Amino acid sequence: MNIKGVITGDVINSTAIRVDWKKQLIDSIQDVADELTILTPLEIEFFRGDSFQLVVDKPEEALKVAILLRAGLKRKTPPESKNIWDARIALGVGEISYTSDKVVISDGEAFHFSGWGLDEIGKQKLTIRTRWENVNEELKVSTAFADDIISDWTNSQAQVIYPTLLYQTSQKDIAIEYNKTAQNISKLLGTAKENLIRMYLERYSILITRNLI
Repeated sequence: MNIKGVITGDVINSTAIRVDWKKQLIDSIQDVADELTILTPLEIEFFRGDSFQLVVDKPEEALKVAILLRAGLKRKTPPESKNIWDARIALGVGEISYTSDKVVISDGEAFHFSGWGLDEIGKQKLTIRTRWENVNEELKVSTAFADDIISDWTNSQAQVIYPTLLYQTSQKDIAIEYNKTAQNISKLLGTAKENLIRMYLERYSILITRNLI
């Protein structure tokens, strides 16, 4: 069975982003996606200008990819921007029945789950739908809480949470890179609720892996 993760996303308030930043925005999403291949093979494709879709080979890593996409966008926001860049993201986990050279015309339940999720996302910015109802039920509340935390991340918090979650970079090394104290980095990770996001990611990974066996 070909179970994968499919992420469908669109940039929030993209019409308010300066025209001369549009290429930088798309390049930023592409750059983040390229970096995330250290977690899992993935493919990304853009459509309608500010929307994108990814196929993630390892479904147990798909949630981390989704969260790091949002963190990556936030940290790449130009300092002059009044609004922090972010995206609504719907993750679908399920079977893929047809694979095309173009991601957006591939098909299968993972694509349907992701598409429906984005259509019904409402005021949330992160949703998950899998082929297992017990998993969906368990993740419903924790995803709402996690989404609330992630939505409040500032540019500074995203700067430190991104390398911490992706590369397991130490607080000391992050402090050196950004010319801050280790205490300052620790405080940023604390206010970003890094420990709770890690717990959420670990639980998701356990649930998906258990159902793949």
